[in-house]
Amino acid sequence: SLGQLYQRQILQVEVEAETVEAYVYIAIPEAVQSYIDKGFGHRDRLEEFVERSVNRYLDAKADRALLLDRKSLALKVTRELLSEEIQGLLMQYFYDDGMPSFLLKHEIEKADLPTLDWLQTDRKAQVYADRYLTLVVKFMIFNQIEVRFRDQFRGYVKTADQYYQHTLSSLMTLKLLTEKHAHLSTAMTQLQVNRYRPDLTYADYAVAAIFIAEELYEKSAAQTIVDWVQRNRRVGLSPLGAEMEFSQLGVRAIHANENEDPEYDGFYYFYDFDLMRRGWKLGAHIDDHGFLAPPYKRTRGFLELAFGRYRLYGDVSKPATQDPWVLAQLIQLTVRFIEVRPHSLHLSIQAETGTPFRQIENPEFFLCLLLLGGDLREDQGGRLREMRIFHQEILHPDMGIYISRLNRHRPKNDARELTSVVEFQFPRLYFDYDYQPLIMALKGFQHQANPYPLKDCKDCPFEEENAEIELALKQWAAYPSPVPESSINRFLDIVAQGLQSEGKVMGKEYSDYVERSLLAIEMQIRRRNQRIIDFHRLRHQKQNTA
Repeated sequence: SLGQLYQRQILQVEVEAETVEAYVYIAIPEAVQSYIDKGFGHRDRLEEFVERSVNRYLDAKADRALLLDRKSLALKVTRELLSEEIQGLLMQYFYDDGMPSFLLKHEIEKADLPTLDWLQTDRKAQVYADRYLTLVVKFMIFNQIEVRFRDQFRGYVKTADQYYQHTLSSLMTLKLLTEKHAHLSTAMTQLQVNRYRPDLTYADYAVAAIFIAEELYEKSAAQTIVDWVQRNRRVGLSPLGAEMEFSQLGVRAIHANENEDPEYDGFYYFYDFDLMRRGWKLGAHIDDHGFLAPPYKRTRGFLELAFGRYRLYGDVSKPATQDPWVLAQLIQLTVRFIEVRPHSLHLSIQAETGTPFRQIENPEFFLCLLLLGGDLREDQGGRLREMRIFHQEILHPDMGIYISRLNRHRPKNDARELTSVVEFQFPRLYFDYDYQPLIMALKGFQHQANPYPLKDCKDCPFEEENAEIELALKQWAAYPSPVPESSINRFLDIVAQGLQSEGKVMGKEYSDYVERSLLAIEMQIRRRNQRIIDFHRLRHQKQNTA
């Protein structure tokens, strides 16, 4: 906007030791101050430019596709229903050096708007429609509020390009929605969008979501949440990520029969309700533990949320954060927001480039990890088990135990180099559980010991030793015995060395956080190990009494 945001002057500039005349564009301070205050950078201005272009075509699509009196509302609904496509266009624009206007128009024109017409004749799906539509509306409310955080607190939610750009704004949104859970539920009930109504279209549910989001979002409350995040952040060195699995059926999710799950039928209709496009900011998809099913193919499995995976097909993802506190809060708040029974958690740590993996020093270190993040409890017969392994949840009949594996991800769609990530798949996902001790223990252990992942590491020279470790883990899971004090102490020493070396680089505030984390790690390991000791003592006493 020449004359509005900046002035153009012809000045003498030096180019490779030669003085030439060139146009120089000089910002008008008063005009650009609002952009500076909001934290606008180069990428933000490009995003705004692309979005303005997109809005022109969305306007036209909304006029044709949605019969709404308020034009501004029609545009908001269309933006919500096509938010995943708009995100894809933004990514293409940045990574493909721009995109011609006619391609933007073509992509928006061909994008389909979801409908509920199919549901009117599908009586089986109608049984579950209330639960699905509740999830649909909650995701749309989440999206609307997340956009507000990004727009109004741009400088506070911004991340480096190598990290997922929606992480902090998603955390803030989840915090707001969980704090206002009662208000959210009441509003959905009053507008009757927590159930299936044949007289409502998909767009009608979107309209309700927009109104509810406007009612829930208050600038002062949002500012309090932003301050909370700023006050508690603890940025470390290791890029981190997480995937979360949910199912009303638990381990039965993959092999569930029709109607076995009375609420979602194993998420069989997930794609019919267009939930992947609604939940893309949280990486929502269905995991049936097989090959990735194409969109709209019905399958039963877990509802999985993968932070940072912004394009499911092609495995395009970025780390969620470098901040263990942020990741732990994301996990805890998401479990509360989704309101589906939590099942399992996968935690990922980006491997250090050029640092070779090493042999595991002591197999009992993995027992310490299971004490921190596994599922140690009594079965129906009163026997103590580690359920993740004992119930064969992370045990493949041919491939063995998936405690840790090596993955490779693309940071962008056309990337040639893949990022190596160690993914720990053993943790149980709990409601209202603080995962900071586990995340920090994994960071310290991986940084200092850097053991070979047990799976998908083709050049590992210790496959026989790893097979023996897996056998020992299966035996321990069936009959847990106390972990020797010497192994616990050595494990804690390794974790401490890894975290303290990180603390030296990151400064005093992070070092203090490390010391608090080390205390929490030790307390949790010893408390759960004591539970095993107490179980065997009581069992021995009962046998002697009998």
